[in-house]
Amino acid sequence: MSQFGMQMPGGRQRATPTPDLFTGLLFLAFVFLVVAIVVVYIQGSKIGPDGNALAVHGDGPIRLAE
Repeated sequence: MSQFGMQMPGGRQRATPTPDLFTGLLFLAFVFLVVAIVVVYIQGSKIGPDGNALAVHGDGPIRLAE
């Protein structure tokens, strides 16, 4: 059909998807979330029992690392 100059509808290649503003904002939010998790873990290891950020203080006096 192309020899007669006719084209099939929808035969053109589609544009490749490109990142837009919302994709950039989503990536930025993800980066900030990872940074926040790291900061909270580091601070938790400072006050956690025996330097363990995920441990729970038991009954009795609470000892903080110096």
